Amino acid sequence: MLFSNYFKTKFVKPVFFLFLFALVFFFHCKISNLSEAQSAVKDRFLDKAADNDQVRSATLLVHSDKLNIHWKESHGSVLSNGQAIPTHPDQPFHTASVGKLFTAVLIMQMVEKGSINLSSKAIDHLPKGTLNGLYVIDGKDYQDQVLIEHLLSHTSGVADYFESTDKEHPEAKAVIHEITANPDKFWTTDDLLDFTRKFQKPIGLPGKQFLYSDTGYVILGKIIEHTTKQSFETVLKERFFKPLSMNHTYMHLRSSPIQKTNLALSPILLEGRDVTNFRSVSADWAGGGLISTTEDLLKFHKALIANSLISKKSLDSMSGTNKFMDGIYYGLGLMTVRFGDMLFLMKGTPDLMGHSGILGTHLFYTPEYDTFIIANFGSSQAVGDSFEMLFRIMSILKDVNSVSTKK
Repeated sequence: MLFSNYFKTKFVKPVFFLFLFALVFFFHCKISNLSEAQSAVKDRFLDKAADNDQVRSATLLVHSDKLNIHWKESHGSVLSNGQAIPTHPDQPFHTASVGKLFTAVLIMQMVEKGSINLSSKAIDHLPKGTLNGLYVIDGKDYQDQVLIEHLLSHTSGVADYFESTDKEHPEAKAVIHEITANPDKFWTTDDLLDFTRKFQKPIGLPGKQFLYSDTGYVILGKIIEHTTKQSFETVLKERFFKPLSMNHTYMHLRSSPIQKTNLALSPILLEGRDVTNFRSVSADWAGGGLISTTEDLLKFHKALIANSLISKKSLDSMSGTNKFMDGIYYGLGLMTVRFGDMLFLMKGTPDLMGHSGILGTHLFYTPEYDTFIIANFGSSQAVGDSFEMLFRIMSILKDVNSVSTKK
């Protein structure tokens, strides 16, 4: 799911506030041991989760083999059999756009096996007609110029069904609004492409402009299915879920987990509405429709960083410089967060690599501290708070790393 507008409105605060915020952490009290650090992380997590009335259930996992930490926290409650019970640290949740990283890695695996190439034309790996009407500009169809790398990097020129609107079709709300307006609608993958086809125009020529697009990632899902001759859900299960024992991860409303859990799905709040039980939440797929847990996501990200899923060369090639917004850069399905580019007082904070989503979901790794940070806030109105939490945790990890280095 797209979350650029939410990030801009919920995280980008007045400069004076950010200055004070960073100044406080620039002179924050040093952490002297792991116990203090864990308590501080818990406090920072709870500060941001509990203070936001749009967050009903949140989970956090901070893991590092290097620093010998595995901290799990949870906040809030979930409904189970009509009763509100405390959120469990292993509560399953909707990962939103974190799922794009899974799609991108699948594509890179196919590239390594030679079944496709990043410079391949998308139409050569899709059923005939899939791209019809998606890339027409001033009467000319540019679909034969769309490359797979364009789709991965959000530079194909296709619009975004999830949040984009078109002045020529004021009657068509972006799908993000359709989710709450028509809760009983189940969106097929063809429905998602048809929405862009019918109500939106391309934003530019292939390879010329960046626009974060869920439509582009649905096309990638179609490429995966057409090339493997399997459903996208089956490919995910065979390539990731089964070999990595990600037993509680599956595609929301489209498949089932390997192992059932007694834990209910964590609440999903979109634009202030509880959409947890809406069939319309099916309005996502290869762009981020996964349900998972912090532990399952850790298994995936550790395997990715360890080059067990794709080579180091492939992983390195996924990072990029397309500016998503200040401090966040996009490559081939991989997001890089540079806090120093958000505010000068944050300079020196190590980069994070991974992906985030509209529900305040995060799957990030910092090489400098060899640490994974995985979180879910479960609300589109908590994106800013969740990023602030990431920075606070990075400040704490700096002290932990310093203490560990001195031993």
